[in-house]
Amino acid sequence: MTEAFIDGLPRDFDIYHAQDCVCDTALQMLAAEGAIPSHTVRTVHHVEGFQDAYLNKCEMTVLLGNTVKITVSEYWKKQLHDKHGLDSIVIYNGADNSRFGTTSPPREPFVLFVGGMESRKGLEFAIQTLEVLVKKGRGLRLIAIARPGFKGVESRAWFDHLIERCGLVGKVDIHELIDDEELTRLYATASVFFLPTRMEGWGLSIMEAMASGCPIVSTPVGGITELVHSGENGLLVPVGDVHGFVEAIEHLLDDNVLRDRLCAAAKETVKRFSWGVSAEKTIELYNMVISARR
Repeated sequence: MTEAFIDGLPRDFDIYHAQDCVCDTALQMLAAEGAIPSHTVRTVHHVEGFQDAYLNKCEMTVLLGNTVKITVSEYWKKQLHDKHGLDSIVIYNGADNSRFGTTSPPREPFVLFVGGMESRKGLEFAIQTLEVLVKKGRGLRLIAIARPGFKGVESRAWFDHLIERCGLVGKVDIHELIDDEELTRLYATASVFFLPTRMEGWGLSIMEAMASGCPIVSTPVGGITELVHSGENGLLVPVGDVHGFVEAIEHLLDDNVLRDRLCAAAKETVKRFSWGVSAEKTIELYNMVISARR
């Protein structure tokens, strides 16, 4: 993958900005050769911590390389500084409030997961939680927007087997890719947005659900606690606590006053974050990088 980037990358840009360790590796190699300008930029959304030794070495080597680093939360700024001695600037993700939350169609009986099949996203917890909810007589489905990733259980077959084992065939729909219009519709019509993640840089899908007026259940990890305050604009449950997840989802289904209060507060929260502000701060950083070269 790194070789493909190196072979295909144009060499005539002023700024090169990587979003993951593969792109970052390619850019650092090109900068070291003088093929592109120095002081490349890297957004560190999170540190994956691959179980595979080779992938983990690649990630850590490039993380410690010579780049100007952006983080997407104060949590990860602190992690980079405390664990690796690295400085970074926080630039939060934004939400497109002109796209999300513009309509209020009736909510439908399904739980929405938007993440990935990688283990840190916790899709298996969403399936196990639905199993309990169905056994309790809740007429719910799970719709998961999730693509495979690098690690061992990140295959559609693994999750299909889990769905079958949990007795949920026909009650779980996994889509690896959908268009923006359909995603917006799902946020607008889901009964609950559920992301039982083990680790998160910030929580972009959570932000989109909040902007859509969809009640949130997630976990208090990574940058999520800077966005979601449990009991104020969503509900946070410890990682892996399936029965806690069930209880939180049932609270949102049964308590209209609680749900409406959390959703109203969530919509106010995301108004503080916009892509316009993110872009302005990023352009300021680009200008600083160009000035430093001079």
